[in-house]
Amino acid sequence: MKVADQKKEKKMGSIRRRDVAIETAAMTMLEQGKVLTKKEFDMITKPTGVRSGNLMNLFGSWSRLVGFIEKDHPDIWAQLHGEKEEDSAIVEEPCPVCGEDCNCPPGECDCAKPDPLAALAKASEVKEDDE
Repeated sequence: MKVADQKKEKKMGSIRRRDVAIETAAMTMLEQGKVLTKKEFDMITKPTGVRSGNLMNLFGSWSRLVGFIEKDHPDIWAQLHGEKEEDSAIVEEPCPVCGEDCNCPPGECDCAKPDPLAALAKASEVKEDDE
C-alpha cells in the first residue's frame, strides 16, 4: 500500500470516528430530552459510549459539537427542540357521529348532539296522512 493511500485511509478513519461520535452524542442528548451542556453530559451516570473529553478532542469545543449535531442530524435536532415532525404529520379526523374531535371509541360516540336542523327538516316534511 502506498503512503498516500495510507494517509487517505487515515483521514477516512478519523471522519468515521467523528461521525460516530456525533451520532452517539446526539442519541445521548435525545435520551435525556434536551441539548446538554458539557457539564450536564459529564453528570450522566450511565455509560454513554463516548466521553466528553473525547468529544472535546475531536471537535475543539462543545458548541462546535452541538453545531455538527444540528447540521448532520436535523431530525434529532428537531426532536431535541420539541419540533416533532410526527405530530405535525398526524391530522386527527373529526368524529363521523358528532363532527368534533372527541375521544369516544369509534362508532360509539357519547357526545353526539341532535342536529336541530335535521329535526326541523323532519318536521316540515309533507306527511301522507295530512292530505
